[in-house]
Amino acid sequence: MIRKHLFNIIFTVIFLGLFSLIINLYYDDVSRALYENEIFPADKGFDILACQNWRNEMRQFHVSDEDKAKQVTVLMYHRVIEEDQIDDIHLETSGDLVSTVMLKSEFDMQMQLLKNEGFTTLTLKELEAFIEGKIDVPKHSIVLTFDDGFKDNAVEVAPILREHGFTGVSFVITGVVNLYDAKYEPGKYQYLSVEDIQNTCDVFEFESHTYNFHKRMDDHTPYLIGKPDELVRKDLETSIINLDGNTQAFASPYGAFDENNIQLFQKLGFNMAFTVVPETVRPGTDIYQIPRKEVYPHETIIDFKEKIGLQDGDT
Repeated sequence: MIRKHLFNIIFTVIFLGLFSLIINLYYDDVSRALYENEIFPADKGFDILACQNWRNEMRQFHVSDEDKAKQVTVLMYHRVIEEDQIDDIHLETSGDLVSTVMLKSEFDMQMQLLKNEGFTTLTLKELEAFIEGKIDVPKHSIVLTFDDGFKDNAVEVAPILREHGFTGVSFVITGVVNLYDAKYEPGKYQYLSVEDIQNTCDVFEFESHTYNFHKRMDDHTPYLIGKPDELVRKDLETSIINLDGNTQAFASPYGAFDENNIQLFQKLGFNMAFTVVPETVRPGTDIYQIPRKEVYPHETIIDFKEKIGLQDGDT
């Protein structure tokens, strides 16, 4: 009898030991499987505050009256894809690229043009100070923004920005950020992982593009306008938690917002909010209705020059 109990105890100890070993070895794989396609945890942050300190260091440019900007262009991009990786998901039925997809070669050419022309990429705090008339910025100043938080921004865009000494702003739908990293697959709607964000937080300022409200209702009304104000507030508060409390800026999905939204932006402490109105930014621009010019794949380099003011002295 004693021998039988001793055998059972030894067997149980060995079994529990092996079970614990297996769990430890495959914990990450199991976690990934359970998490796949789940929304990013509402109470979890990206843990990037320390590596975002650079965006708080506002520069003093000391430019002469002749060399200071009267207005600044804010550009808007979404996806940037290598030409040999273009798939059906990137194309209209006509065979043209969808409006939110830019070829990497074209994007690289545009960034090289900015570099050759001596453009300075401003941080959001610098743009905010320019709007408020607190600082002068160089004539060739620009802000580069990227909406939604696609993984190609980390894979394709970040290295190009680093190469040219530029920075950008990533407006992230925080709820679609992946807790675990995955292999880059350009033929899918693949979003940034936490690892992607942490690896590119020296290049991008990460800001809110909602938590899970980048959607439309059955009648196509954007959630930001169609959903009850309390639900909108809760969604934006969650995005702020994911962004480690950062409230520097917000970009409205589809560029849609109303007066109630603007009041909410103010209450939540957002310093500024962006639209998709294709105009330039001047001192005195409404800080909660900052315009942006989207860059489209069908545009030529001449079109791009006009957009940033090189053709008509607009900067």
